[in-house]
Amino acid sequence: SGTAHLRERDATLLRAENLVVEFPVGSTGLKVHAVSDVSLDVRHGETLGLVGESGCGKSTTGKALMQLPRPTSGEVLLEGRDLTKLKGNALREVRPQMQMIFQDPISSLNPRRTIRDIVAEPLKIWGRGTSAEQDRIVNETLEAVGVDPTYVGNRRPHQFSGGQCQRICIARALVLDPK
Repeated sequence: SGTAHLRERDATLLRAENLVVEFPVGSTGLKVHAVSDVSLDVRHGETLGLVGESGCGKSTTGKALMQLPRPTSGEVLLEGRDLTKLKGNALREVRPQMQMIFQDPISSLNPRRTIRDIVAEPLKIWGRGTSAEQDRIVNETLEAVGVDPTYVGNRRPHQFSGGQCQRICIARALVLDPK
């Protein structure tokens, strides 16, 4: 907690200050304190990894940065723009610029979909490129993370090792070219 470790605001791509996420416990009036006073920043070209024991709030912090769920309090700035104040389409347009990669890759990959469809899905959702351009981008992204696109074919997640699945999750996160 605290903000003394943070760098200048204009030098960061992503910045969270005093992030708090609380969840109500039914109608009891009690709250679960999932994230308490987290502050962090990331510059262009940096990678941030959150580590900690199970249940300490790593995933909740990542989701709160994306505003899924919105934090109870605190600021989340992407290039100086406060995401906690955005709503609707304005927030939707910002989300592809930030991507998360979760620790358990197999549970984050749909077992019914092929790897190629999983990696291409963000491109289709956002309508980026023609079908041929999407295929090219998927192939380039898979190659960039060390997965041979010709090997992927029509295979599904259970046909890959844990390490391969992690690289596939990284490809899915990178395919939209996030900041």
